[in-house]
Amino acid sequence: MADKKRSRVLPLVLVIVLAIPLAAWLLRGTIATSMAQSELSSRGLTCDDRFSVDVAALFDEATIGPTRCTREGGLVEAVELTGNATIALDGFAPSEIHAESVRVVLRDQDIRGGSGWARQLSQINLEQRVAGLIKGLAELSGMSLPKTEIARAEVFRGGDELAAVDGLMLTPGGSTDLAIQRVAFSAVGGAATLTLSGVTGTAAPSTVHLEGDATARAAALLGVFSTGGEFALDASALDTASPTLRLRASF
Repeated sequence: MADKKRSRVLPLVLVIVLAIPLAAWLLRGTIATSMAQSELSSRGLTCDDRFSVDVAALFDEATIGPTRCTREGGLVEAVELTGNATIALDGFAPSEIHAESVRVVLRDQDIRGGSGWARQLSQINLEQRVAGLIKGLAELSGMSLPKTEIARAEVFRGGDELAAVDGLMLTPGGSTDLAIQRVAFSAVGGAATLTLSGVTGTAAPSTVHLEGDATARAAALLGVFSTGGEFALDASALDTASPTLRLRASF
């Protein structure tokens, strides 16, 4: 009799034991989504109802579709995925992020100290636009992102596009290493433009350093003015009420 009971109980135990990891595997997306939402919330980010994490069967990769995440405080108001983002996983932790397209929305406010710091930019009404991007990079560096590659990023403020960024790479370390293939700014209805290319540098919550090549163009009554050369841009005290920005350029 006891042997018969054991023979009936053993298969039941095996079914239960096997069902637990199977259920976890089947619900891996739901579990990952909940864990990701909790982690983002701890960093002051709240995502909309579209937010969902699709984990690959082998747990080596995850995909997040278009979603918008708003942020408490600071200049960066929201980060929006406008295309898919692929996340490489190391266990349950993200090791790399590859995003097709991202929109970064800044709050509609001027950067204190963002005017009167670069004669070359003030002439084409671009000081505040460049300062907004610099401050945005500083805040992104403080979000503890893993290595992140973004094919295309658009930066908006108050419904107006400040900059279009191509080929952005963020590599965490003591400070975040930056590499940008190209950044395009425009003002005065497109009559004034500034293009930065081959940009490298570092970013931290309080400081940003960028260097590369720049080309400026402005249309005037007497024709089109265009110039270019190397540049180096340094910003400090970005996490205070009195940041300092400085541009050194050969144009």
